[in-house]
Amino acid sequence: MDGNQQVLPLAFAIVDDESYASWKWFLQQLSRHVIRGRRGVCLISDRHAGIIKAVNESSEFVPPNGVHRYCLRHVCSNFNSHHKNIILKDLCWRAGSEYQIRKFNRIMEEIKGQKLEAFTFLDRINKEKWTASHDGGWRCGILTTNMSECINGVLKGARRLPVTTIVEITLQRTAHYFRERALRSGVMLSNGQLWTDFAKKKFTDWGEKSITHTVTKYDHLQQSASIVTKRQQGLGFNTHVVKLANRNVHAANGINLVSLALTLKKYALHTILMLHQWLKIIMM
Repeated sequence: MDGNQQVLPLAFAIVDDESYASWKWFLQQLSRHVIRGRRGVCLISDRHAGIIKAVNESSEFVPPNGVHRYCLRHVCSNFNSHHKNIILKDLCWRAGSEYQIRKFNRIMEEIKGQKLEAFTFLDRINKEKWTASHDGGWRCGILTTNMSECINGVLKGARRLPVTTIVEITLQRTAHYFRERALRSGVMLSNGQLWTDFAKKKFTDWGEKSITHTVTKYDHLQQSASIVTKRQQGLGFNTHVVKLANRNVHAANGINLVSLALTLKKYALHTILMLHQWLKIIMM
């Protein structure tokens, strides 16, 4: 993913079929030519037996080098094929996409209450592999392979053609893809944008959320503050403690840390302005 939340294709491979052998070969090439010793790589895929076996034999996807995670959409689809129930499928998605362990456990209990077999099905899957709450931050918020599969749209219709034609079409369409991105980047730079469109929208949204936050305590010596947040409906007050001295944040729930930072920034600027006014009065 690039800074504008768009797919950045790095490598393509043409194989006979999707199997253990083809995945093993692909991961070996990926390791040799793309990863090249980098750490922190997160591979997200479906639960194809060939992929799992190939990944388990690779040291690239074992912490601290990297990890293997499952696409939540595929997990939910597989779950639904065994337990055909739209309510359970929705609960499965909610469980996998929930970032708070407390809420994840609550949803899992709800699934257990609906159907014990459905709960057992999910409980047998390693939670680190399919849930955001147990992921440890490796996914960077990406729960599915949807973004990478959009490349299928770029290369639509090319798969059944001769190999040389597939390579040529892949090159042409990928070049067009990059050219469009470059043009858009040029427009952003010429407009003096410091951030991409995606990042700009994120900061704007977080800034709006920070309006509802209130700094209740601020210790200048300890460099700590308590921030009370509330939901847009005005409900659900929660207190979060920010300690700048040791760079620690104790969040009561899954609050966005950027909105807390923006709240502190505005509070600090307000405090500086107040001190400036007081100094002017004292010096008069």
